[in-house]
Amino acid sequence: MIGSIFLLYAIMMGWLILAKKPEREVAINAAQEPVSLIVVYRNEKNNLERLIKGVESQSIDKAKLELILVNDHSTDGSFELIQELVKLSSLTLRHLYLEGEFGKKAGVCLGVQQASHELILCTDADCDLPPNWAITMIRPFVNKEIQMVLGAVRLSGSSGWFKKLQKIEFSTLMAITLLTCRRERAILSNGANYAFRKGAFEESKAYTNNLKINTGDDVFLLHALKRKFDKSCIVFSEKESSVVDTPAKTSYTSFFEQRIRWASKSKNYKDRDTVKLGTIIFAANLSILWVFTGTLLQLYSLKFLIGCFMFKWVLDLLLVQQLPFFLRPLSMVKWTFILSILYPLYSVGIALLSLFYRPQWKGRKI
Repeated sequence: MIGSIFLLYAIMMGWLILAKKPEREVAINAAQEPVSLIVVYRNEKNNLERLIKGVESQSIDKAKLELILVNDHSTDGSFELIQELVKLSSLTLRHLYLEGEFGKKAGVCLGVQQASHELILCTDADCDLPPNWAITMIRPFVNKEIQMVLGAVRLSGSSGWFKKLQKIEFSTLMAITLLTCRRERAILSNGANYAFRKGAFEESKAYTNNLKINTGDDVFLLHALKRKFDKSCIVFSEKESSVVDTPAKTSYTSFFEQRIRWASKSKNYKDRDTVKLGTIIFAANLSILWVFTGTLLQLYSLKFLIGCFMFKWVLDLLLVQQLPFFLRPLSMVKWTFILSILYPLYSVGIALLSLFYRPQWKGRKI
């Protein structure tokens, strides 16, 4: 049984690692299409001014950029601050307030309804945006078959072992996102950096059966677009200029709350690719725990445990190495090794907790 699981894991990882970069080329001087940038925020008073400056610094023609801010019932003065910042900004800026509903998906729906343009770009209020971010993210839409573009997210902050482990784990998620896109089997997205067509969003009815789930605005849309259109309609931007930076978590509590929140939506997944890969990854980590426990009970030898661990670690390391150099964390070998020791217990524990524990997000139970 253990051998069969690791064989499946090796086949899956090999399938990902050997994925080739697509040969799509987009003209650098392609005509700029107008875009609506939607940011749903809650209690982001400390980040909103920096966000607006980041949008103002974008190289895209500002006449073709519309910023839509959606307030998700903030209680820290964010709404009032935006009212003042609107008066000082030269951007085409619309400020909306969620009434009756709450959560990011409801905010995205409202933003899309009010958007003036066909192309929609989404990020979070705490992200740092490079100057060519918007223009790089919308460039693939020159191909009319593309319905969604995924962008990379990189964790900022490098001091301390906790942040370094977060970076390694995050890099693994980015690698899976990138490589499944190369295989035209996208399974993951990050709500801090993605773009889509308004028409495709409306046609796919992405949030019809999951609007009350307070997370997953990105991945539920991705799955809906895969069902509605050809699987090749989703691409990953591999340009450094499309990468946004977001702060790593500074406390264990906020980190685990976030990870449980992410995991809690998985029980509602219906996408076959996501379920298959997720099941294999979970089974491999559970097997490491099983062998570890069996070794303590003298059911397995120490050599067998070390062999299983090393086998999985090498595959995980090769996976992360497929990332472009600007997404690879420093001291990758060392920190991937350390994470591999902790990850089986961590990942299985998060999965089990997500079944019954309701995490908090900015003072709100999810």
